[in-house]
Amino acid sequence: MGRLLAFALVLGLAPAGAAHAQDAAPSTASVVTLSPPDLRSVHEHCVRSMVRIERPDGAFGSGFVAVLRSSGDSTDALADRRVVVTNAHVAEGIDPLRVVLYDGQVVIAHVRYVSARIDLAILVTEEPLEAPPLEVASGALVRGERVVVGGNPGGRGFITTEGVVAGVISGTPLSDRACGQGNNCILLDAEAEPGSSGGPVIDEQGRVIGMLWGVYTGTSLSVTIHGQTLATELETAGEALGRRVRHARR
Repeated sequence: MGRLLAFALVLGLAPAGAAHAQDAAPSTASVVTLSPPDLRSVHEHCVRSMVRIERPDGAFGSGFVAVLRSSGDSTDALADRRVVVTNAHVAEGIDPLRVVLYDGQVVIAHVRYVSARIDLAILVTEEPLEAPPLEVASGALVRGERVVVGGNPGGRGFITTEGVVAGVISGTPLSDRACGQGNNCILLDAEAEPGSSGGPVIDEQGRVIGMLWGVYTGTSLSVTIHGQTLATELETAGEALGRRVRHARR
């Protein structure tokens, strides 16, 4: 069997995380996925909402824009604020970070939340983000489902590609640290390289159903944190920050 490696940073590997609840595997039922033959609009949606995260040590990773909304009784500046969601190991030990958007906007960001259970961090920028946010979707994935994957592989910025849901992996030390103990990490038949960790995995409806984490060494498979795991952890993050995070159901 191959082994898992986090691939977010060009200058090294630094996965982080811990325990979380059980997550559903992709369905193995005889289901025909009615994916459209042309996903160009999804690629465009993905690239406009993803970011490149640059560290002062020269390493970099990826992320995507989401929204933390006011709980309804707060006047905090974070209310209804667009934030960046990424892997914790992309931002580990560094503050501040540079965030670059597809349109060229560059902003300074600070780590506002780091999960104690999965490899996830939330960054808050000093300036408002001029990028459309993505919505995280929870629910089952279907084996063979087509997805669009975004990232910044090998120094090439704002790259999107396509893949399919290939299976799951769980029960290894690194998969537990990435996706949470007892959870399934999703395996995608999609190539990825260092620089893409934290990048969004998007379904045909333009919803985030996963976040890139690493590669399954010796194969063409990429390791992804399941959208359902992300949605649960973002709810926890919202509670910690006095905010709420809306997410869709598949």
